[in-house]
Amino acid sequence: MDYRLKVFLNRYVFSSMPDEFDFKDYKSLEEYGKTLEGSKYFHGLYLRAVNHPIRREILALVNNNQRISKDDIFDILYKQKLVENISILDYNLDFLIKALCIEKIKENDVEYFSITQLGKVIEYFK
Repeated sequence: MDYRLKVFLNRYVFSSMPDEFDFKDYKSLEEYGKTLEGSKYFHGLYLRAVNHPIRREILALVNNNQRISKDDIFDILYKQKLVENISILDYNLDFLIKALCIEKIKENDVEYFSITQLGKVIEYFK
């Protein structure tokens, strides 16, 4: 590759591409939709969220209940041999929260999760 082309790409193309840290504080679809980069990032995030087998099962569990505790989700997924430890569950729950598919509700030091409108896409996967 030509040296001038490499310099141009590194300076103007690759350096201006946003990464996940540019969107880490976003909490709504409206915030992501303010820019083309935000929309593209959210679309990819959302697709990765709903197309993963563990996260799909979590969405189904949360959707079938008004709200469900983190412990209940872990117990069910552990029995199904989908998660081995709580850190795997935490990662996937955080991913679904970031993708605006579920909401965390904390009551009396117990974490509960409820489905959002975007998370209801799971109803079309059956």
